[in-house]
Amino acid sequence: MKRYPIPKEYVNELKEHRYVELATEWTVSFTSEFKQLAYDEYYCGKSMLEIFRDAGFDIEKLGRKRIDNFRYCLMRKASDKSGFTDKRKDKNQQAPPSTEAQLQKRVRELEHRNAYLEQENEFLKKIQELEKAYAGKAGKRK
Repeated sequence: MKRYPIPKEYVNELKEHRYVELATEWTVSFTSEFKQLAYDEYYCGKSMLEIFRDAGFDIEKLGRKRIDNFRYCLMRKASDKSGFTDKRKDKNQQAPPSTEAQLQKRVRELEHRNAYLEQENEFLKKIQELEKAYAGKAGKRK
């Protein structure tokens, strides 16, 4: 997939925009306020292009692919319990995995390892049987 950079002049404009948290030549991060606004208006029937245009963004400079990706990520985050906040920023927001979840994961890992070792033992037994059979045939030839 080919990536298109945002023109540097427009990056400077984006940095000053009230709905933009971060803007670089390659990425734009929008505020949670804008994400909520976009989500609400999208479900009222507006297209993403209209929403961006009404918010003061230049569609051509920003790129339709970025807007499509924004819509896709917005719909995914809408179903998430944390909503439109960025979980990467605040580590305290993320709950540590529960002890039960850790134990379940460990049990799955041990079950997998056990199954693997059982298969390995069966394979080694078969090899030993073949070696015995081959040694028995070789002894009869003399």
